[in-house]
Amino acid sequence: MRRLHLRSIWLGALGALSLVGAAHADSVSAKLNSLETEARQIGTDLPQPQLTTAANQRKLVDAVVQYHLGNYSQSALALFDIVGAKTLVGPELEQASFYLAESLYQKGDRGAARGYYTALTAPTAASGKYYQASLIRLIEIAIHQKADAADELAALDHSGASTPQVPYIKGKYAFANDKFDDAINYFNQVPKGSTYELEALYFTATANVAKKDLPHATQLFNDLSTRHPKTANDRRVIELSQVALGRLYYEQDQFGKSIDSYLLVDRKSDLFSDSLYEVAWVYVKNKQFDKALRALELLSESDPASVKTPTVKLLEGNLRIRKAQMIRQAEITGTLDAGAKVPPETEYDKASALFAELHATYAPAYEALAAIVDGKADPTPYVLQIAGRSTSSFSAVSPLPDIAAQWLREQPDVERYASVESDLGEIQSNIDEAEATVTRLEAVLAAKDKSNLYPALSQRRNRIGQMQDDLIKVRSQLADDELRLIDSNGELSQLSGNRKTLVAQYLNLGDPEKAFQDRVTKNHADFDAIDTATGEVSQAMDQAKAMAVAIRKFAVDSPSTGDHAMPTDQRTNIATTLDQVAQESVSIDAELESIRKELALGRDLSSSGDDTIIEARGLRKQVKDALDAEHRVLAGFAGSSRDSGKSRSLAGLGDQAARISQSLDQTTAQIDAIVDRNVTQTNALLVQERATIAELRVELTDVEAEAKLAGSTVVAASFATVKEKLYDVVIRADVGTVDVSWAEKSDTDDDLKRFGLNRSREIKQLTDEFKDIIDGGIKKPSAPKKVEDMPKPSGDPAISPDKGGGSGNRVAPVGDQSKKPVDPKVKPDANKKDPKKDPKKGTP
Repeated sequence: MRRLHLRSIWLGALGALSLVGAAHADSVSAKLNSLETEARQIGTDLPQPQLTTAANQRKLVDAVVQYHLGNYSQSALALFDIVGAKTLVGPELEQASFYLAESLYQKGDRGAARGYYTALTAPTAASGKYYQASLIRLIEIAIHQKADAADELAALDHSGASTPQVPYIKGKYAFANDKFDDAINYFNQVPKGSTYELEALYFTATANVAKKDLPHATQLFNDLSTRHPKTANDRRVIELSQVALGRLYYEQDQFGKSIDSYLLVDRKSDLFSDSLYEVAWVYVKNKQFDKALRALELLSESDPASVKTPTVKLLEGNLRIRKAQMIRQAEITGTLDAGAKVPPETEYDKASALFAELHATYAPAYEALAAIVDGKADPTPYVLQIAGRSTSSFSAVSPLPDIAAQWLREQPDVERYASVESDLGEIQSNIDEAEATVTRLEAVLAAKDKSNLYPALSQRRNRIGQMQDDLIKVRSQLADDELRLIDSNGELSQLSGNRKTLVAQYLNLGDPEKAFQDRVTKNHADFDAIDTATGEVSQAMDQAKAMAVAIRKFAVDSPSTGDHAMPTDQRTNIATTLDQVAQESVSIDAELESIRKELALGRDLSSSGDDTIIEARGLRKQVKDALDAEHRVLAGFAGSSRDSGKSRSLAGLGDQAARISQSLDQTTAQIDAIVDRNVTQTNALLVQERATIAELRVELTDVEAEAKLAGSTVVAASFATVKEKLYDVVIRADVGTVDVSWAEKSDTDDDLKRFGLNRSREIKQLTDEFKDIIDGGIKKPSAPKKVEDMPKPSGDPAISPDKGGGSGNRVAPVGDQSKKPVDPKVKPDANKKDPKKDPKKGTP
């Protein structure tokens, strides 16, 4: 009974173990099935990142989108690469060339655009999609450059179907050549309701103005000003018509209608400032000085940076002088409005403040340009400042005042030259950026591990690594289970021991892919910290540069004579110190730039793999090889196993795991092959790009030298022109200040004259009223006797009269006279006449 009981317990335990083994086998089988399915998916449709025509097609689409968004520079740069690479053919190449020409045209580079338009209008391209549009653009360029476009017009006539733009461009060409009747005929052919209807109508009205047919032109402009715009271009045409209508009414002395037309321009329009300026002159012509002043004040607030600002301020100051004189005249004549409480002195003060502000604003700009022009200094550094190509803020010269720089930008020649310099600077920046990108790519491609170069492939490879980790654990467990069912011999024991050792080493590494991603994250955080510190250093350098510019300007502007003069040795010391600091600044900037490049390269390399992940992948391959070798031997012992069924089941699972692992290895090899192929192509492309960059640098150097040579004379002349304009503003401001003082002096003189006249008038009136009293009470003194009529003194002149003089009547000295007063012989009022008894007026 006891044996039976023990046997039943043993059988029960074996049954339980078999159930557990079966459950475990089912779990492993399910996991392997899942891994096998995923392995097939990973190996299917592997991404093929390569430089193909499809990539340029996407770049073409992106460039066209940039063009329609108004980013013409970015569009042109992208299309330059596409057209220059010559990887596109047929309609796609035609589209890329046309949009490249359009981008250049919209940027204002009509010379470069003309070449691409000309290529699109070759006889072989007459059937092209952009043939007619390119001809029209060539005619527009000819209009702008005042060139002949007879060939383009003839080609346009033979180009087939006519669009509304064809008669419109013909009318523009005729208008540009002063053939106004032909232009009007062409513009009348533009269909109603088309995109060019309003533009054609505007040119028709302008042609009538040129023909002196003002009533018809006024009628057309009136029609345009009442239209409802459908597009932004229509709105622009309507606003131009409103301004033109105001000018026409002004020429016809219809000031009220002129003002109404100008005030129709929307405040958001770029023509609003022009309309305000012109309507102010209409108010002045109409003697509405208050409204003119309000228009000028609104103009100053709406567009303070306008080149018209000094003219506006001068006009406002003169109007305030005129207004003060009118107020004073109204006060004198008694016609001043009771509600007007502004005294003339207030307007004079405002005018003085305006003229003083003008002088303070524009005098420094004039002095700066005068120092450059009169000193015959090289204007190139200042043009680089205007174009934004200054290499360092630690400049050896003081920067131009903003006013001078702005006025120089408004000069057509300087604007053209600065635009060229700006484009050259942008090209240089793009070349530098391209070279830096090539350097970074070369460094990444030279790294040991290239598996992370392509993110789409890298994600699949990382997943393969995780699956291989799971397979290693599953296969190792299956091998251990098989070893328990057989008696291993020497070879199998050696293989099993080797496998266990390698698996233990591999498992101690943890998850290699996750550990690698953690290292990448930490490295990026460290790089970010360094980048932040670099930014702080760069910010401190910017502050130092600003202080250096201010100190240099202060030293230059300080007087050399007078009480506040800066000593010569101090001025020299400042210049020397700043020159030394400038050299150190260049060195520091170079080091900062080098650090930034190393940071960018470090980030790239940190994501491309390291020795640890390479070592982990190598160890994983050794583990797989060890598992494969052990599995082959274990499969041969399945028949002699203590449980052959279970051994065969475990061997079957091992075969499946080995197949999955092999499949993943094949996928990994495919990924590596794709990466290697693309790396080879990329290296070849980088070699070409290096050569292209070198050619571009040589060409850029030549173009910069030509631009500098061609622009130096023009820029110097423009500097002199702007200097004269600023001088005119400063002198007119000073004259305005003198005018205010002279007007106040004239008012004071007039007041004195008026007070003098009033005093004379009042004195005369009083004299007339009291004439009788004055004439009756005051006798006119008799005329003095002549010297020869006076009696000669008697006696001896040698004897003093106070001594008797021989006459016997000695005059007593003052001290000898009696102090007793002598009684008056005549009463005080005895001689006073009674006016009532005045014989001249008669007796009452």
